[in-house]
Amino acid sequence: MPHAPAARRRDAGAGAGPRTDRRLRGWVLAVLLVLSLFGGRLVQLQGTDAAQFANAALKTRTTQVDLQADRGDVVDSEGVVLATSVERRDVVADPSILRYFNMRSESDPTPRDADLGVGTAGAAHELVKVLGGDEAELARVLEGDGPRDQYAVVARELTPQQWRDVEALELPGITGHRTSQRVYPAGAAAATLVGVLGGADEEGVPKPLGGLESKFDAQLQGRDGWQRYERSLTGQQIPLGETEGEDAVDGDTLHLTVDRDLQWKAEEALVAQVEATQADSGTVVIMDKQQRLLAVASAPTVDPADTSTFTNTNLRNTAFTDVFEPGSTAKVVTLAAALEEGRADPSTKFVIPTELKRSTKVFTDSHVPENDHMTLAGVIAESSNIGTILAGETMDAQTIYRYQRAFGFGQETAVGFPAESAGILATPEEMKKSGTQRYTVMFGQGMSVTAVQAASVFATIANDGVRVEPQLVQGWSTPEGSYTPAPEPASQRAVSTGTARAMREMLQGVVSENGTAAAAAIDGYLVAGKTGTAQRYDEECGCYRGYTASFIGMAPADDPELVVAVILQNPRTNYYGGGAAGPVFKDVMTYALAQRGVAPSAAAPANLPLTW
Repeated sequence: MPHAPAARRRDAGAGAGPRTDRRLRGWVLAVLLVLSLFGGRLVQLQGTDAAQFANAALKTRTTQVDLQADRGDVVDSEGVVLATSVERRDVVADPSILRYFNMRSESDPTPRDADLGVGTAGAAHELVKVLGGDEAELARVLEGDGPRDQYAVVARELTPQQWRDVEALELPGITGHRTSQRVYPAGAAAATLVGVLGGADEEGVPKPLGGLESKFDAQLQGRDGWQRYERSLTGQQIPLGETEGEDAVDGDTLHLTVDRDLQWKAEEALVAQVEATQADSGTVVIMDKQQRLLAVASAPTVDPADTSTFTNTNLRNTAFTDVFEPGSTAKVVTLAAALEEGRADPSTKFVIPTELKRSTKVFTDSHVPENDHMTLAGVIAESSNIGTILAGETMDAQTIYRYQRAFGFGQETAVGFPAESAGILATPEEMKKSGTQRYTVMFGQGMSVTAVQAASVFATIANDGVRVEPQLVQGWSTPEGSYTPAPEPASQRAVSTGTARAMREMLQGVVSENGTAAAAAIDGYLVAGKTGTAQRYDEECGCYRGYTASFIGMAPADDPELVVAVILQNPRTNYYGGGAAGPVFKDVMTYALAQRGVAPSAAAPANLPLTW
């Protein structure tokens, strides 16, 4: 009996031991479970999800910028630049970085050299010294548009020197993006031909406004690239950080047939005469006999450097876009057809009445000639409407229409200039609706042409009767320097060599003392040309109001090299082609002959009999 309690104590101790062990094992298992979870998560973070989290971290410290391609140049036939792009920089701020430095300044207001010029206020204070303007307004721009904004354009199109001044400030959060600015060394002289870059599109990129900049936009603009790189806390690229991207590809260079000096001269002479005659507008076209366009000037024009001068009217190149009734310059086609069809020759005799009734209309000439007994050469020298009708009505309407088309009327040129017009040329069937149009088109009324079409007629005569499609593009070159010439232009014979030669001889009479354009004569050179004074159709009133004055000619007439066409719309002080346009022709052609080293005429004047 005395030993029973001891036995109970042993039994009690034995019972507590297993329970304690189970608790301990439970805690150990729990700890091991937690540690395994942590370990598994660590393995997941460092193994399975490592790339994902690394990429996420990389994204927080990387930025992407666009790399702008340089727009291709536009150059003249000798490689002289008419349009080019120069390097510029846009100053860009990251408001988030500036806000970070704002918080640093608030937490540690003690001035330190490292903190000068940082934060929104500090950056604005420093930038205004270089950029100018209002410091408070600049600070507002630097703040961005919201708490998450990381991009704000501070200034655009800084020159390289201006950007270096900004860069020297070493402002955290301020970077520069490379851009370019379009410049036009020829200024207003070639603005309507080359075109201009004007208002920006939705992405802020300037868009072409008319001219060749618009027509060849895809080839000129190139292809933009991009770059993604790691950046530091201050927004600068980390030199050895990860980077990737795609290089920009610059645009191709467009080579024109235009001569910059001739373009300048044509524009200068034209603008002066438009002002002197108080004309609404004017056009000068210079081409060689192969119909390579050497100058295409129009007035009024625009200053490419001043966007305030950009209007729909001033941006047009009237040589391609505006149509007008050519008047007497179109007589060349009618009389060339008569020669080619064997209905007349330069000495064919005509008696010119003071009035000629055809259908319901009585036709007259602008002046009564001293001698009404004219040869065909005299008809064109005196610019007789009646004589032209008498020669033209020896052919049917279909024949004349065929020659008008062969000389390029009623169809766009192969140039394909933006908004180019085909002109207006009625078919014989359409003309049957009018009893008089069959006759008026013979002397250039009741039809419309462009200045380039009108000049093309004379270039065809200069080229021995072969019409070549007018050319404006000489070729293309890539940024690497590889050159591709433009395709050879199409050509077709309009009249025979003999007819073209006879026309050149007859047209010399126009520039003689007995002709209508003595003011167009050039010392030392034979000139063949034709005046035009046509009633002008005014779209505003839907009526004829004012005149179109023109002169188109070639030199040297014995061996033609150049053709110059001058057209003035609604001149008020002098509306006759010889008096208003003739002097411009003489000025421009004299310059062009000397500039291109064309030898003076070696042959004697044709001196065909004008009367009988």
